[in-house]
Amino acid sequence: MLVRRLNPSGTEQFATFLSLIREDANVDPPKELLTDPGHSTPLDVEVDAEPRRFHSRFEVGEHLARILRGDSATLRNDAGFWNWLSLCWFDELCPHVHDQRQPGEQARWIVELENPRKACRHFLAGPFQIYWAHRDNPRRALSLLCGSLSQPGPLVTTIAAKPSLVTCRAVVGAATRLYYNHATGKNRTGLTAKTPGSPKRFADILSQLDLTWDLHSLSVEELLDLLPPEFDHFHRKDPPASSGPRQLSLLD
Repeated sequence: MLVRRLNPSGTEQFATFLSLIREDANVDPPKELLTDPGHSTPLDVEVDAEPRRFHSRFEVGEHLARILRGDSATLRNDAGFWNWLSLCWFDELCPHVHDQRQPGEQARWIVELENPRKACRHFLAGPFQIYWAHRDNPRRALSLLCGSLSQPGPLVTTIAAKPSLVTCRAVVGAATRLYYNHATGKNRTGLTAKTPGSPKRFADILSQLDLTWDLHSLSVEELLDLLPPEFDHFHRKDPPASSGPRQLSLLD
């Protein structure tokens, strides 16, 4: 089907619906906006926009990268398109559970591409932008994409919210090495902001390293070697050799 974009009027109507559904779960999504020329405009791009349900952010990114293919340059920075697609897939992205819907904050549905902190929370644009940035090896970004749509995890707000970090292969690869559990298909749990080696600490250390290092020039291993010892047990399978003390990183 030919996808469209919501114009400002259509986006405003969508936002009104999002406010209403928080009070009344039985309000129907205004799907008529999808084809109404007064609220949406055609893009002349043929995309398979058939609704489907997703189990993870990785599935979202993978599916969107496949269906957009050569049109990604046209659509990935088009807020009206993302808002249109969110409305088109609303029932699948926000199904009734025990006669209730939990749409969450507006940023999940109406994207603000100029605001990375909010754009990364969008149900569709957020995962796609991460997947697309690492399309040469999407599994590098599993730590940012393994979560569900409604529970993306702290790494999304600490790393994906910063364009300079989320596009860095070393940073994203290191995050997956540190926090992604291949056995469970999920990130490690129980890491609070104050836990040594937590995602919050990782982001803080990256901010310090970024002052003196070109993070984009580093490999994953080089970046991991710069981290202080509190991160060792997350990524080192074997303890350091006992022949001598571990060489301190610049941040020890």
